[in-house]
Formats: sequence, C-alpha cells, structure tokens
Amino acid sequence: MKERNRVTELRSAALLFLTAAIWGFAMAAQREGSRYLQPFTFNAARFPLGLAALLPLMLMECKKTGAPFKLREAGKGALQGAVLFLASFLQQSAVGEAGAGKAGFLTALYVVMVPVLGVFIGKRTQLTTWLALLLALPALYLLCVPKGEKFSLAPSDGILLFSSVVWAVQILMMDHFVVTVTPLKLCTMQFASAAVLNWIFAALFERISGENLLRALVPVAYCGIMSTGVGYLFQAIGQKGCRPAFAALIMSLESVFCVIAGALLLGERMDARGYIGCALMLLAVLVAQAGGLMRLGEVKEHV
Repeated sequence: MKERNRVTELRSAALLFLTAAIWGFAMAAQREGSRYLQPFTFNAARFPLGLAALLPLMLMECKKTGAPFKLREAGKGALQGAVLFLASFLQQSAVGEAGAGKAGFLTALYVVMVPVLGVFIGKRTQLTTWLALLLALPALYLLCVPKGEKFSLAPSDGILLFSSVVWAVQILMMDHFVVTVTPLKLCTMQFASAAVLNWIFAALFERISGENLLRALVPVAYCGIMSTGVGYLFQAIGQKGCRPAFAALIMSLESVFCVIAGALLLGERMDARGYIGCALMLLAVLVAQAGGLMRLGEVKEHV
C-alpha cells in the first residue's frame, strides 16, 4: 500500500510539474500575442477557449453530484470574473514591454501578498509572511531598478506590481467562495464573465482585426486551451495524490519556467542583477508558502 501511494504521489508530482511548465510558457505566449493584439482583444479571444475547455468538465461534475448550477453560484463566479478581468488586463498590457521572465517573477509577488492582504480581513498570519515580504523588497529593487540609476519604476513594472495585488485579491475571493461553490463551477463562471467583459471593452476601446487575430492564433490557442483547460485538469488530478506542501513547492516553479520560456522562445536575457532578483523572489515565494497560511494549491487556478 505504501509503495502504491508513493507511485501515485510521483505521478501526481509529475503532473503538477507539467502544469507549472504549461503556465510558465503561457507568459511567453502572452508576450508573443501582445505583438498582434491589444490586451482586451487578446483576452477576449483567450477566455472563450478556456471556458469551452472547462464547461464539459463542469457539466460532468453537475451530473455526477446531482447538484445543478444555481443563480447564486453564477453571481459569485461573475463577481470573481470581474476581478480576473482586471488582473489579466493589467498583466497582458505590461508583459510586452517587461518580457516574459520578468513579468513572471513580478506577478509571483501575489504569493507573498495573499497572506499580507489577509491580515486586513482578519486572517491570522505568522512570522514567515513578513520574512517573505522582506525578501521580496530587495528582489523587486534588483528586478525593477537598473544598475547605477536612481530609484525609478518603469510603467510596465508598476502595472505588473499592481496586477500582483489584484491577483492576490482574486485568490482571497476564491478562498472565500469555494466554501459554498465548487472550484470547477466558480472557475467556469468566472471565465464566462471575464470573456464577456473583455469583448465589451475590446469593442469599445480597441480596433479588432481579423488578420491580427489569425496572426495571434497560436499564442491565443495555447493560453486558452493549454493554460486553462489542460493546466486546470492536470492541477486538479495532481493535487488529489500529492501532499499540499509538496504541491505548492512544485507549483512555485511556474515563475522559473517563465524565464526559461522567455529565453528559449523569445531570446530574452537578463543580467546577473536580474537573475539574483529572480532568485530572491523565488525564495520569498517559498518562504510565504512555508507558513502554511494559504491553501494555494486548493484555490489558485490559472488562465
């Protein structure tokens, strides 16, 4: 029995490792897509694909449990979808200038921000939260401030930092809503809400080009189908057979894969200062998870 459990955990760990890789490479796809599509349009094309990937799974869940989709559940999903809409817009609008690797590590700050923001809504925290924050600050300095220059923040870096706060809010909302709504129902509805909002804003503020949509077909398809559909499925299966702390450790490799994808697919390079900043941010993420204060493996879904 122990041997069987060991094999199951290894298989689950492999699936979670693949999930981290899929999500990390999605950042490179987002940057490539930003060459052809403006943020609202990119996300308007991406989220319906994610919705199509999850909808069959949600219907199967409803049939299996005998629990229909309720209006109140839809409302919670729509509200969370509005936050997802904002977070994904901020990230997509900045990834083109910042680069996939840097964007991945700046976005990873949300892992530290979740327990920090949780303090303001009455959640208990530990010393590891503040230690992680202290590690994140020099990491941000090394990533955002070029050597020899006075303290300044590029607009894209500021947008990504703000997006990390919004992502943290989105995760806290998920943590609150999953008490009464299954993660699959919540994710499906939030993708539907985000898709509708992005189409509305794209129609109002951006020029939608069919030619550019075709040019961005591969990155859009990857983000919509692989990052959302396949990634979510692998995450759900992997977490069932893997200890939460081990799962969180594996999933933290996502930002590392962002750097790898940026280098392999887009030819991105950082100087030594940038890589040290990435290492410090990864350490901050691991310390934040070590506190055991947030069920990141249970409540975090990717798009």
